[in-house]
Amino acid sequence: MSTPVQATLPRLASLVRLLLQLRMLLAAFALLLIPEERLTPPTFLLILCFALLSGLAARYWERFVPYLHEHPLLITLDVCLISSVLVIEGPSGPAFIITVITATVCGILYGVRGAFLVALLQILCYTLAVLLYVYTHGQDAPVEVFSFQTLLVHPTLYPITAYIGSKVRAVFAELAAEQEARKQAELAAAAAEERDRLARDMHDSVAKTLRGAAMAAQALPLWLKKNPERAADIAAQVADAADTASSEARALIADLRDQDAGAPFTGLVERAVQEWAEQSGIAAATDLPEESPEPSVTARRECIAVLKEALTNVERHSGARSVSVSLAVHEGRCTLSIADDGDGFAVPHEEVMRAERDGNGHYGLLGMAERAERAGGSFDVSSAPGEGTVLRVTVPVMSASPPAPTPEKS
Repeated sequence: MSTPVQATLPRLASLVRLLLQLRMLLAAFALLLIPEERLTPPTFLLILCFALLSGLAARYWERFVPYLHEHPLLITLDVCLISSVLVIEGPSGPAFIITVITATVCGILYGVRGAFLVALLQILCYTLAVLLYVYTHGQDAPVEVFSFQTLLVHPTLYPITAYIGSKVRAVFAELAAEQEARKQAELAAAAAEERDRLARDMHDSVAKTLRGAAMAAQALPLWLKKNPERAADIAAQVADAADTASSEARALIADLRDQDAGAPFTGLVERAVQEWAEQSGIAAATDLPEESPEPSVTARRECIAVLKEALTNVERHSGARSVSVSLAVHEGRCTLSIADDGDGFAVPHEEVMRAERDGNGHYGLLGMAERAERAGGSFDVSSAPGEGTVLRVTVPVMSASPPAPTPEKS
């Protein structure tokens, strides 16, 4: 996990880059604002070098700012350089504003303690610059030195702006800490959701297969005594169930690794129905649109899982002879319907789901309803004795993709 300083360094670097660009512009304006009689060649060269240095630092800020953060000695040289301009140009000229920006940069980079030390250095350099300016110009100095603004206000600006920079740094660090906490919370929530999904997938596949194998194995000792041939058949069924469970486990692991993100949604539905029909021997028909609706990745995964669970229930419990799977799109939502001509059931599906929620050991309808809710959609069941069952899951659609090309027959 990154520390607050590491997390905020890119943002701090962007802000420092902006201030460096501002320093470069102010240095250029200083050359224009200094009166011609005071713009001596040394002053011009110093300010020009300072502007170029600020421009280069702003241009290569990705390298410069982290290096500056680790080597505060560069700030010391920077402070001394701009203070030498004050010796020539005076403590109240345009160059003074540049030194104030330097104090803000130090507050952003080094925090309260580092900014305090740099502010003390700036006050010392400013005082020396004023003294040297008076010494070199004497009473004919073009800038008034002994004034309230020059002797008190200007030095006070250094700790004030440095403190403002340090507070900006603190705000960025607090935002980074909040973002890191939110990120960790999202990761924890995603992990919990993934565990729930894995539990549902285990129930829909491996758990059911192993439960059937366990029941057959429990009856095996009895059939060994009564009917050895039947016992041999049951042993073969247990072995087949173990192979099936192994295949389902591998499929579950493959599903965790690859969600067929590039395949059209209608293609996933068609493939799931065809594979189930071949495995179960029950006739299955599909009615799918030419343009494939594309739900989100989560919705795609959950819809296919609901489809497979529903088809498994049809095979095991409904006594159906045929199944029809359709996909309809309306007003930005698509509805996947699975209809069978089986026995149906008289108990309302709400009561069935309530019993599953209370812990009756079955989670079929409840699991499908949770999947639909996770996908941001809805789940509905309609059934009557002798009239079959229709399950519908409706989810939002992100876009529609063109139909997959049909291979030409040779």
